[in-house]
Parts: sequence; C-alpha cells; structure tokens
Amino acid sequence: MNLKYYIDLFLNGFCYFHRLRHSFGYPMIFQIETTNACAMNCRMCPRKDMKRKIGFMDIDLFKKIVDQLKGYTRELFLHHFGDPLLHSKLFEMIDYADEKGIKTKLSTNPVSMRPEINDKILKSKLDYLHISLDGTDEKTYKFLRGNNADYKKGIKYIEDFLLKKNRLKQEKPYVVLAIIRMKETEKEIKQFKDYWGKKLGVNKIEIKQFRTWDGSNKEINKMADESYLSNRYKNPTKYACFQPWLWVTVLWDGRVVPCCYDYEGKYVLGDLKRQSLKEIWNGKRMKELRRQNMTNDFKNNPLCANCREKGGAKKSRLYPLNLVLNKRFRSDFFDYFRTLVK
Repeated sequence: MNLKYYIDLFLNGFCYFHRLRHSFGYPMIFQIETTNACAMNCRMCPRKDMKRKIGFMDIDLFKKIVDQLKGYTRELFLHHFGDPLLHSKLFEMIDYADEKGIKTKLSTNPVSMRPEINDKILKSKLDYLHISLDGTDEKTYKFLRGNNADYKKGIKYIEDFLLKKNRLKQEKPYVVLAIIRMKETEKEIKQFKDYWGKKLGVNKIEIKQFRTWDGSNKEINKMADESYLSNRYKNPTKYACFQPWLWVTVLWDGRVVPCCYDYEGKYVLGDLKRQSLKEIWNGKRMKELRRQNMTNDFKNNPLCANCREKGGAKKSRLYPLNLVLNKRFRSDFFDYFRTLVK
C-alpha cells in the first residue's frame, strides 16, 4: 500500500471541498499525449477542428515528466487526441513508466494493430488496451470513423492479437472492446456484445456514453439525442468541477491543460519543458481556473464556458464524511476513480 498516494488524494479532496485555490497536495497526471497524430477522422471527435501542429512527444521529455510523478500517479493513459501506436518510441515509454512503478493504459484504433505492432504489445509491459470499434459492419464503421476506416482489416488485426495473447497465455494487457451508444450504433450493440463477449482474451465489453467534450462543437452536440448523452450532460452540476483539484493532462509538446476535453490547448496551465509539475499545479493559471470554477465565471475561459460534462459537489467542511452522505457525487467520483484507487 502506497500511503503517500492516499494521503495525497485526501489532501487534494480536502482542498476541493474547502474550495481552496492553493492545493496542499500533488497532482496526478491523468494522461500524456504521446502524439496527436491519428489515421481516423471520426464524426464524434472534435479532433477534426484541431489546428495545433501534429507532433510526437520527445522520449527525453516523457522521461522528465514521469520522473516528477514521485509515486503519486499510479496509472497513466498514454493517449489524448491521437493514436499512441503511431509513436515509434511508445514501447520504450511503456517500459520506462513500468520501471517507475506506473501502470500504463492506452486507447487505439484496430487498424493500427498490425501484426508487428501486436507482437510488440504482447512483449511490452502494457497493462490496459482499449480498442475503439464502433459498429458491426463496414458501412457503420466507415460512416463514423471516416474513409481510412477498414472494418475487415480491423477485425482481423483484433482477432489475430487475441489468438496470440491466448496462445501465450498472457493475462496482460487487460483488453476492452468499446462501442459508443448513439443513433447509428444502437441497433448493433446487442450483436457487438454477443460477438466479442465470446472471444477469449476480451476482458470487458464497454458501451460508452456519448460525450460532447467541451461543448464547443455544434455538430457533435447534435449527433446524439437526449437518451444517448452522458449522465453528466443530462444532470449538469452547478458546483465546481473537481478536476482542477485532482489531475492534469499533458500535450505532446509538454504543455499542460486541465482535462481530457481540451483538444486544442484552449486553456494552457504551463509548459513542462520550462516548469516543474509542482510549479504548474499552484501556478497563476491553475489558481485562476479554480477561482473560475468556484464562482462559475468562465467568460475568459473558452474551454470550460460551454462544458456540460463536469462533475462536482457542494462545498463541505465534513470531508471525507460528506462522501458517504452525498450519493450522487460519491457515484460520480468513484466511477472516475475506481481504476486508480483499487
């Protein structure tokens, strides 16, 4: 048991519920964007609006960042708005994080899982592999994922990977097959679950809720009717979002942003090429972000102004007892954290 990790969680929770602009804890990094390159052009992804340069994180920068985590980050996603399997140094990154006691997770498109890549995955220390496969036929898959999507090739790559994993009798990585619930996929979800649920090596079938990201893309907002939208969207909180008190996301060039919805670097907190993670965590920009959340004043914040996906709870001096009393926040909080604190 890493006592330091749990003490840090307690301190960040304390600062959130007491609405302190300065955090006494240390940040977790939720995810590091190894690259924002991607072969897909998905209708439900705001990446198509992204204007920032396509690039790949330098391996030395990655190591510099991981070295600052000090045991406070136990699990790390190696993706943001790109496909990590396109990074030539990805498996060196995975091994380095493993050496520092950090479990690694990534999400990818099946067409990136070429035979030689699958071999590298199975030889690596990767802990968790999330495969986004939205649909059960070529028509739906290509409609949602764009012209570069190839359903037959993707299926073959996944099945070849699972066969190799089973032949080697490997438990890792933990494999999740995912489909987003939306109008175009609703009729295919049962077939998806029936087919992939019987495949050895698939640990979980995930039916994802539709996300509107930061709420700025009107086309994405219109893609799902009310029944498919996330629980957070349908039940928006009036309270401060808890994310600025808990973790950050790092873009491939070292810039730090508040959360996984910031695809464009709309609200940059700092730059890990020039600053330490600790400096950024209680820097001017982060304290201002916390103030905005405390006062619900986002007029100078293009990232949070239209967001309806945030989670939060009422200010309370009873923390941590209030987690027991507030059922909605407890569910929201621990759903987000169950893989981090188990």
